[in-house]
Amino acid sequence: MSIFSTMSRAGAPLLIGLLALPALADEPGGLVTGSFGDKPLELTVASALSEATIIGNYTDVSLLAAQMEGDQGPVNLELVISGELPTPAEVALTLTFARDMGRNWSGDQDSLTLSLDEFAPGDGIVALKGTLTGQVSGGPASETRSVTFSFDTRLEELD
Repeated sequence: MSIFSTMSRAGAPLLIGLLALPALADEPGGLVTGSFGDKPLELTVASALSEATIIGNYTDVSLLAAQMEGDQGPVNLELVISGELPTPAEVALTLTFARDMGRNWSGDQDSLTLSLDEFAPGDGIVALKGTLTGQVSGGPASETRSVTFSFDTRLEELD
């Protein structure tokens, strides 16, 4: 048995996996990464609970992401974006930390800045990429913390 026959057999599953990537890329899901204060977070988008509706130039996006492990987890992030494209006027962010019931944080368009890098509907899926920065308020002592989140998602488009 030569090294080439071994590589050939090992390469077949890799090739099949690489060929499946475009199909996986068309599925809803994605990541939200960033920070809450000085704490890093990486959250996985819950595709079954995230969606986008588009009517003309108006959009309504609801994105739910979760981090189950790590020092901060479990934590849920809910991002709602509503308004006329390309710059929707309404933004709402809620962060819920399950380990400490009093650690719920929220912000809206008055304290957050949304930058959409991509909003591309097609074939029932909306590609959504952007950044959210600013301040959220809450917690047991009604504090304010800075947040920065980047998101790269694919959401189901609802009629």
